[in-house]
Amino acid sequence: MPNAKEQSVSSKISSTNIGGRTILAPQSSITYENCSEIEKKIEDAIQQNKTELILDCKNIAFLDSAALELLIQTHTDLISRGGALKIIGLNDVCRDILLATRIINLLFVYKDMHEAISHKP
Repeated sequence: MPNAKEQSVSSKISSTNIGGRTILAPQSSITYENCSEIEKKIEDAIQQNKTELILDCKNIAFLDSAALELLIQTHTDLISRGGALKIIGLNDVCRDILLATRIINLLFVYKDMHEAISHKP
């Protein structure tokens, strides 16, 4: 049985496939503690030739440097495959992190699902 620390580290990530898109919705902040779990979900989607990933951040309170590195790596990988990483539902804190690091200028960030689906990067 996992101890309390292990339970708090493991986050729930829902994954939904719609057409050629995969929507990933982590249920907690993305940090070094759970990046490998999210990276696995991303790799699974890419293995299924899903090259348009939408990361729904509505339940994410915080992104650390490991998360930022994962976002950039995923973005670069998907672009090279003719796809895109689209980010939706950022709260003010996460948006400010992306603004302060200027990573927001690199990534495709949208207000909501409708906007992300209707825009081609």
